[in-house]
Amino acid sequence: MSPRRADLDIVVAGRTGPNHLVRFGETDSPLDERGRADVEESVRGWSITAPVICGPERATRETAALLSPAVIVDAGLAGINVGKWAGRLPEEIPGAELRAWFADPTARPHGGETVVEFVDRIVEWIRGAPDVAVLVVSGPVAQALRCDDASSFFTADVVPGRRYRLG
Repeated sequence: MSPRRADLDIVVAGRTGPNHLVRFGETDSPLDERGRADVEESVRGWSITAPVICGPERATRETAALLSPAVIVDAGLAGINVGKWAGRLPEEIPGAELRAWFADPTARPHGGETVVEFVDRIVEWIRGAPDVAVLVVSGPVAQALRCDDASSFFTADVVPGRRYRLG
């Protein structure tokens, strides 16, 4: 299901304070000092000549700005909609809801997108994407791009601030 483009680099947005706390659906948090340093280290010596396309989250935009002065923000690359869980810590969510979501990619205990819907949305975006060489995305979007299908979404490892090559 996931696209495989050997010509596409993705950079995961750097760490934020809420990211460090594993807070669900945070969209307006700035990079923290470590997040900024991780991004700078990951892309050191990398020359980007084309515009960078990024998701709408603040940390994603700030990460993209570290890579290029030419940044295009695209709402189609937004992270997964976690509905009523947005801004909450895992321990603030009933265990049965979390277990259902992690076990079944079609589950919607938070009222937002299912994992299947989210992965499908990102795959469709990338299939129709402009000819671009670099994307800067949130961790969940990077997972959607790296997983084989929605059932393997949670096993797709990504690290904040790290660069990956699709393919």
